[in-house]
Parts: sequence; structure tokens; C-alpha cells
Amino acid sequence: MGGTDISRRGFVGLGAALAIGGLAGRRDAEAAPRRADAPRHFVLIHGAWHGAWCWYKVAPLLARIGHQVSALDLPSAGIDGTPPAGVTLQAQVDRVVTFLDSIAEPVVLVGHSAAGGVVSMVADARPERVEKLVYLTAFLLPNGGSVATATLADTGSLAPAHLVFGADGTIDVDRAFRRDIFYGQCDDRDVTLAQSLLKPIGVRTTIDAIVTGAAFESVRRFYVTCLHDHAISPALQRQMYTALPCEQVLSIGSDHSPFLSHPTAVVRALATIARA
Repeated sequence: MGGTDISRRGFVGLGAALAIGGLAGRRDAEAAPRRADAPRHFVLIHGAWHGAWCWYKVAPLLARIGHQVSALDLPSAGIDGTPPAGVTLQAQVDRVVTFLDSIAEPVVLVGHSAAGGVVSMVADARPERVEKLVYLTAFLLPNGGSVATATLADTGSLAPAHLVFGADGTIDVDRAFRRDIFYGQCDDRDVTLAQSLLKPIGVRTTIDAIVTGAAFESVRRFYVTCLHDHAISPALQRQMYTALPCEQVLSIGSDHSPFLSHPTAVVRALATIARA
């Protein structure tokens, strides 16, 4: 695992620590503009089926270069016990907004995959709390769009054909195809750990419309595209960041889960964005 070996218990434990307290650094109550090279507070938001645990390689690397890091579990994800069927997109947004309201400084808000819609709405709700938005191979959708609609229209994605819909209003991914969809460049140990930790999601989180306006447009945004992604195709990524232009687009030659397969490249991209 790229020099990192961690048990399942340690994996979940780190996710819990990230969800509760973050890594390294401390709050800075001053609201004055920061230098480009000053440490940032990164808030990392996982995508569908995942949890705060998925950042277990990226978070300590960011902390090692001086940044503060917090990774949150969205409702029903990771160690959060909320029943998934009742979770809405707004509930996910509220979880992040509540966290941002509890800290002093503006953050660099990073959303992976389906969390793209979440971070867009968070930025619209609290633009003064978000210094920069980062979409890590994520859905960057216009007002009124939805993850479900974008996914079903993505002819280059392997995901739609292998979704499993539960009678209880949840969606899962066929276990036999998860590696091909999410983890094509990940090693066996990371795939095994991820397989044991993925959880079903509520349908509402994918079909609810993303609601954004002028406040969202006022926040600086950046995109990190993954060139070998089989969950959100590179073609759809390009279409999204072309329709809603970003200040900078960076590329990683990875699968859909660069936080596991290419953590150093993710940290390099985030550090570049922090300095922008």
C-alpha cells in the first residue's frame, strides 16, 4: 500500500479521528487574508458509498506539509449510524455546513465524486466559509442538475449497469464490479479494505436537485480530473468543467480513487491549489 500498512480497525479508527477532530494545525481566529504559501485547512468530503476513511493516505500527507485536515462522514456513511434510506442531499449539505460553522477560518473544501453536488451547495450556503472549492473527479453540475441524471447520461461510465437498488430506498454497487468501477489501479489490500467498508446510500442523495445561485458562483473553484476513471468518465468530467469553468484544471493519471491509488499526486494537486 505504497509503504502504508494498516489494519481494518486502524483504518476505521483513523476515519473516526478525522471525522471528529481533523489532523494537525489549529484554528486561527484571525480573518485577515493569508499568504499564498500559508497553511490551509482542508475539509475532505467523500463520495457515494465511501466515508471519511477513504482519505487515510491523503490526510497525513497533507498534515505532514503543514496543513490542517478534517474529513467528515456524511449522514449514514463511515461510522455514522443514520439509516441511509432517509438521507437527503440537503442533509448531507447540512452536515458540512454545521462543521464549517463550528470553526474559525475559511477552508479549502474538497469534494470527491458524488460529493461535488454537496460542496457546491455548501459553498452557496456559506460562501464566506469556503476559500476555494476543489472537485476531485467529482460532479460539477448546474443549478437543477442531479447526480442520477448525470450518471445515467454518462456512456463512458461502468457504474450505471452495476447498481443494485434495494426495496428500502437504497442503492449499492455490485461487489463483483467495484474494483473495475472504483479501484482499477489500487492494490489488493486497499481493495479488500474498501470492500469491507463501503455502505449503501439513499436514493434521495442522487436524485435530489442541486440548488445553487450567485453565492456559489462567487467562490473560486478548481477541478482535478482523473484520466482513467471508470465511474465518472473523463469525457463527462471535461464536459462539466467546460460548462462551469474552473480557475484551474489539474490532471492525475488515475482511476476513480486517487486517494488510494495515487495519494501523493492528490496531495501535490491540492498543495498547488492551496498556493493559487
